[in-house]
Amino acid sequence: MGIRKLALRGLREIITYSRVGRLRHVSNFLGRKYHIVNIPGAGTVYVRPKESSDIWSFRQVFDAKDYDLSDYRQSPRIRAAYERILTSGRIPIIIDAGANVGAASIWFSKQFPEARIVAIEPDRDNAELCHLNTRGLQNIKVIEAAVGSEPGAVSLSNPAKKAWAFRATRKADGEIGVCTISQIILGEQSASLFLVKIDIEGFEDDLFANNVDWLDETEVVIIEPHDYIFAGEGRSLAFQRELGKRNFEILISGENLIYIRLP
Repeated sequence: MGIRKLALRGLREIITYSRVGRLRHVSNFLGRKYHIVNIPGAGTVYVRPKESSDIWSFRQVFDAKDYDLSDYRQSPRIRAAYERILTSGRIPIIIDAGANVGAASIWFSKQFPEARIVAIEPDRDNAELCHLNTRGLQNIKVIEAAVGSEPGAVSLSNPAKKAWAFRATRKADGEIGVCTISQIILGEQSASLFLVKIDIEGFEDDLFANNVDWLDETEVVIIEPHDYIFAGEGRSLAFQRELGKRNFEILISGENLIYIRLP
């Protein structure tokens, strides 16, 4: 993209999001639970007037294009894998683990319209907003749960006090259920795993600790590592180990590592 086009796009983004920010504060003043806004590429969505990170989530996905795979040399191979599943008579499954307010699920729904997207979000308020933002898209299903290596339960904490920053800790008496990726796949009829996006605030060490056979099925894994938050704890070691055993190429997009299966 030329410098002029980049500058024009940047200007449009500044105008769009500065206007959204101002109007969001009006909704907050009026005591509204949600503020309705039109996000270029996403359409009409709901955000919380008091939660600035809701807008940021959509901006990361639809402006920064953190999950856009189209410009990579591997893109034709990814598209061919998607088409291959469809040609076989099965439905490509995309799992959005840590769906937050639904921005990534909406993105994948538009990029892969014949796929089925399963959005998993453990926080009740986030899951409610994810439901609201994706209710017009028939190929998205929202599950209020955490995703891990074994069934069970977790409790949530949020030291950063941001909607995107909920951390899960396994507890026998936890208030949130845990589902596994294998369970999700088994619950979808005539489906084949295609892509898994993972942004679960450090719980990736649990997800990759056991029961990772699904890695042998999926074509793409997109994961945000969180060692920068949990310094010295080695939260990324499990996924480094398991993905390193398999034939994936690695790309970097924003905060994410993208693993794409080799032919």
